[in-house]
Amino acid sequence: MSETKLQQWVNHLSQRELPIFKYSLIAITEITAREDSSNQELSSAILKDVNLTARILRLSNSYIYNPSHTRVNTVTHAVMLLGFNLVRDISISLAIIDTLLKGNKETHIMKLMARTFHAAVQARAIAEALNDESAEEIFIAALLYNIGELTFCCVDSQSSEKLINSRLITTDERYEQMQHEILGFTFKKLTEKLTEDWQLSDLLRDTLHNCKKPDNRCQHILHGNAIAAAAEHGWQSPETDKALAALAKHLKKDLEQTTRFVHDNVETAVDVAREFGARAAAEFIPSMDTSRPDNSVPPELEEQNRYLVPDHMLQLSILRELSGILSKKPALNTVLTMVLEGIYRGIGMDRAVLVFINPSKTEARAKIAVGIESHKIQNDFVFNIQMDKPNLLQQILIYNRSYWIKDDAEGLQLADKKMRKTLDTETFFIAPISVENQTVGLFYADRQPSNRPLDDESFESFKHFTQEACIALKFIKQK
Repeated sequence: MSETKLQQWVNHLSQRELPIFKYSLIAITEITAREDSSNQELSSAILKDVNLTARILRLSNSYIYNPSHTRVNTVTHAVMLLGFNLVRDISISLAIIDTLLKGNKETHIMKLMARTFHAAVQARAIAEALNDESAEEIFIAALLYNIGELTFCCVDSQSSEKLINSRLITTDERYEQMQHEILGFTFKKLTEKLTEDWQLSDLLRDTLHNCKKPDNRCQHILHGNAIAAAAEHGWQSPETDKALAALAKHLKKDLEQTTRFVHDNVETAVDVAREFGARAAAEFIPSMDTSRPDNSVPPELEEQNRYLVPDHMLQLSILRELSGILSKKPALNTVLTMVLEGIYRGIGMDRAVLVFINPSKTEARAKIAVGIESHKIQNDFVFNIQMDKPNLLQQILIYNRSYWIKDDAEGLQLADKKMRKTLDTETFFIAPISVENQTVGLFYADRQPSNRPLDDESFESFKHFTQEACIALKFIKQK
């Protein structure tokens, strides 16, 4: 195998063909790689992408991940309810699926993606049947098992189509040999390299490295993939019979029970693919019942406008959600992040920032920013607080009130040229976060990227959210 050629392909995929994809992964994996990373950091990373936010919330409310039907209105609550690791893995999976399928209608890509979802659902079901404590980790690792082949096929469709067409008429061993002959490396090796380069699942890495002598959890993934690949030859084929027999031994069930078990998982795989947005790929899963209706939301209808609009029902739902979690005594940062999300998504702002004020009241610095180009305002929002002359931050600390800064005499007096230049806007909302009569932070919001006007109704909603945040913090402090 040519290690040089393999590395060249990894670099090509990461740096030229899929740079946005890799950036999305890095934004999430850098947070999750740190031991001290928080739910709030993961939530804010997801909220930077409007479409990813919508997809996470839809999956969080689906029967697949939320069988109790507990309504989830915010990413913050989704992370609390489903857990840090699961939301992280779903986010990474969605980033992969969106990038690989975007605008791609090639049949062989759809078939590969169909096998991916089928394998993941079968592997998760196997893990659950054998009482695995983290079946979702199995699901994600299985979903990424063919990532090398998928990414390659999206980039070099001519070579990959020739290989894929041969797959149905050759053995697995011969298929792998053909990859080496045509490409200079195998798809498995490409998956290994991408898993390392993109910091993907540790379980997937273990499965790929130890496929000759896999442990029990890795076997769940391998069996799921074997069933999905064999089913492409037909449910009555010798390949399927062989895969079912091996799985029956793994499950310690008889062949009839195992066959029924696998068949029961097929329609779930179709539903899961549709829920993840791979509706076209779902149709290629070798289904036991092809007449089932598609009740998922089409991607073209799911895509949200780049700029959010005020949603009064969402505002109310988020405020109710905030009240509902207070009995669980959430962390202060969790409450503040949920309010920040309410301001951003509920009021329809372009950018929203949670700002902390240091104990000596000499500096205001952004802690979390969400929305369009939020990374820039998070880096730029650092202001010294001068208490010896009238200015916006001084007035907020003294009078503990909210301000709607406009391009008028009062606004020009309070927000100086440096602040306006740093924020790149002449008009914005800002309000104090107070605990026990002490201003500990600020909420900031604007519509600078879209240049849409602010209005009285939005300002009243903004003040309402900040007031509810202060009430919630007071409640937590008293418990």
